[in-house]
Amino acid sequence: MSNLYVQMQQEWHNKNIEPLKPYFTDAYWNQMDRQLDQKRKAGQTPCTERIVVLETTPRGFYQDAGMDHIVVRVRARLVAYVIDDRTGNVISGDRNREKFMEYEWDVCRKSGVITTGAVGMQTVSCPHCGAPLNINQTAKCPYCDSIVTIVNEDWALNNIKGVSQQTR
Repeated sequence: MSNLYVQMQQEWHNKNIEPLKPYFTDAYWNQMDRQLDQKRKAGQTPCTERIVVLETTPRGFYQDAGMDHIVVRVRARLVAYVIDDRTGNVISGDRNREKFMEYEWDVCRKSGVITTGAVGMQTVSCPHCGAPLNINQTAKCPYCDSIVTIVNEDWALNNIKGVSQQTR
């Protein structure tokens, strides 16, 4: 989870979260992409620096609608701010002040699936052109632009809830 947190921050800065799609449920990926699209349209770039994940702690487990969910507390320290693409000026946040963040991440997978020794995302071939795809639920083939969907059998990020934030 620590690596995913850092990668998420980097891809937000790049304003392209497509590389994260294998790690999110489709619904959560769509929500995140809509939020990022608002930044793109406003000509703003979210920036994060000096990212440190301080702790990840499982907080609970529940089942809902045929899915197993694990809730994980993620605590991190980072510097976060937003710049105006046109002027380069900081329009929110602070380049010099650290934020201490706490989140609850909800990760899920289909109930009844048993974790095996294999980890990571599933690699499948595009049924239209045969190209290899990294996929969790849905992916767009980078070669033929076909949309490929599989049944989610691995853990995927379903939601992030902000719990607390302190700036120092």
